[in-house]
Amino acid sequence: MTKKPRKQLDILQYIYEKQLTSGYPPTIREIGAKVGLASSSTVHGHLDRLQKKGLITKDAEKTRAIKVTPQGMSLLNQDYHNDETKEPVTNITIQNLFSFDDDTFILQQHSNTMLNIGILNNDYLIVKKQKSVVNGDIIVVKINEMTNVYRYFKEGTHCRLQPENSNLKPVIIENPTILGRVVGIYRNHIN
Repeated sequence: MTKKPRKQLDILQYIYEKQLTSGYPPTIREIGAKVGLASSSTVHGHLDRLQKKGLITKDAEKTRAIKVTPQGMSLLNQDYHNDETKEPVTNITIQNLFSFDDDTFILQQHSNTMLNIGILNNDYLIVKKQKSVVNGDIIVVKINEMTNVYRYFKEGTHCRLQPENSNLKPVIIENPTILGRVVGIYRNHIN
């Protein structure tokens, strides 16, 4: 592979890694520093080419508005499989990406309650242990020995546990057993 496409792949990889580890994309300066480019206009040029190839989307009017597309993910996965010195992207584990303390745990989602907001069946949820939550928080709750994920709303003397799936109805309950608040998700594959 020639030098310019390799630099673009390095940029694409860095954007992906930064989004995974911090939840947002890097700045132009961060990209330049990471891949060894001093000129922000050169970084912009590489980003424009990546966008024209359909590997990223970006909004010129906003800062930190760069996203790797599914096509970009596919290219990264292919590049990793072709380079014997690197592990495949699919072998990245959640333990490698996040640091945990006693107040955080991982829960694998085993339902489609939050489908409409992009939390899919088999996603891994990063959950902060807490009993106190506010309206609109996405929470992990235990009801009848079953653990599930809903959006929380306190309404008078009861709580409404709202699924983000138009095919499901809310659960109305007086005192739900709240295990924690969802603070992140991890998916080790892209469909």
